[in-house]
Amino acid sequence: MSPRGATPYPAVVGAVRPSGVTVHDHYTQGGLRLRVYRTAGTDVQPLILLFHSGGFVHGRPETEEARALRYATDVGAVVVSVDYRHAPEHPYPAAVEDAYAGLLWAVEHATELGADPRKLAVAGCSAGGALAAATALRARDTAGPAIRFQLLIYPGLDDRLDTPSARDFTGIPVLTRFALRRVWDYYRPDGAPDGYAAPARAADLTGLPPTLMVVAEVGPVRDENIAYAARLSRAGVDTELVQVPGAVHGVDLMFAHTAIGERGLATQVRALREALHR
Repeated sequence: MSPRGATPYPAVVGAVRPSGVTVHDHYTQGGLRLRVYRTAGTDVQPLILLFHSGGFVHGRPETEEARALRYATDVGAVVVSVDYRHAPEHPYPAAVEDAYAGLLWAVEHATELGADPRKLAVAGCSAGGALAAATALRARDTAGPAIRFQLLIYPGLDDRLDTPSARDFTGIPVLTRFALRRVWDYYRPDGAPDGYAAPARAADLTGLPPTLMVVAEVGPVRDENIAYAARLSRAGVDTELVQVPGAVHGVDLMFAHTAIGERGLATQVRALREALHR
């Protein structure tokens, strides 16, 4: 989650596309852009709805093209990345509405994309992880599309910032408590509690899809991630929690080719393959 004035993720822009991967932009009737990644072949593939990071205030699908390409090739899935609206010009609930509109579009157009909507996952890191969690909650609450799996990568889930990690990590790289406070002020200027804006505020986590929570050890959202994973488990949701030792927020974006970055990405690919290809 990287608000204005904090560290962006420049290293992931302009990813090299492997041969055999097609990338196309599609638009909903409402003008929402969806970037679709698909590997060559005629087999019907699972479907992953991906939400990019950027603290709700910047970023685009291209910002995390390397992640989308990795999922498409190594998981063997059609990846739909949602170009949602940003705060502060478009505060909550604009991004959540765009996220859910992207879900409905992807499921409706799954056949033409060569995807199987019965093998559906939502995924995202940082702010995108918050949107993935909110999309899963909304799909459950509205009897929407059945989501088989949610991948939450160091997501921002709790606007209260009252965990030890949120209080203590004030001078670390990439994301500090101050930057995180600004994220929430931009995204939710009215501050009203809402379980879709801040999924940690959702009272009921039963009935959500199996989950992998990837946690950066050195980051302010660490403890809220651990707490959310524990609540999911207590609610009867199959939940795996992986804390990457020594990792800072955004490690698999900015340092994807390091051992620690690759470890995080490989964990994500493994979980998605197990969930979507079984």
